[in-house]
Amino acid sequence: MIVKRNIILIGSMGSGKSHFGRNLADLKGWQFVDTDRVLEGRYGLPIAEIYKKIGEKAFRRAEQEVLKKVSLYHEAVISVGGNFPIEHRTLRSLKKFSFIIGIRAAQYRIVSRVNRRVGKRPTMDYSNVSAFVHTMIQAWKPVYRQCDYVLDTTNGRTYDFMKAIERQLDTLGIQFKARRQPRQTEIVSKNIQAETKQQKERRHEKNSITNKRWRRTRDERSHSGHHKKGNS
Repeated sequence: MIVKRNIILIGSMGSGKSHFGRNLADLKGWQFVDTDRVLEGRYGLPIAEIYKKIGEKAFRRAEQEVLKKVSLYHEAVISVGGNFPIEHRTLRSLKKFSFIIGIRAAQYRIVSRVNRRVGKRPTMDYSNVSAFVHTMIQAWKPVYRQCDYVLDTTNGRTYDFMKAIERQLDTLGIQFKARRQPRQTEIVSKNIQAETKQQKERRHEKNSITNKRWRRTRDERSHSGHHKKGNS
């Protein structure tokens, strides 16, 4: 049995990582993480604007920082941005904790997907998409050879892809370390804290009502006393 923490999807842009990753996470009941979306949340900008603002070197460093952090999650499907092929050293490090799936597709399929979102991919040369995609695919080939499993999303149903991965995991005897569940003492402590807070709120509400009644009674007595003096 081999124990991993999560599943990481890598591959070129347009290979279908995000779409497939969300569906796989739903099937397994795990969380889904897209490193591009994490970067966008950190900088408050679209991914293409981040690349333009900080430059390639800083962008690569930022991607690496996010990847190192999310790779320590448990029971997560993590889609890694396909702007640059992952370095061998980084991939080797990720494989210690994660099952790495390479997502690829035929050139014509990637060109079609990329053209649906013109301007959204920071490193894409939109003046000659086909030539850029061809070069990109060649650069990713050595990376795919290092993956634990490679999935081609050119044709086929997402459901069938997911079932193929489940069979592969069973064949290899891959198990995943579950996310830490709160201990019973922690649950009891939280319940006690919640009850204590509710009791305080009820007591405060009760005291507030009592004080209002007391002030109303005092005002009524004071008014009654003034009225008696006036009559005398």
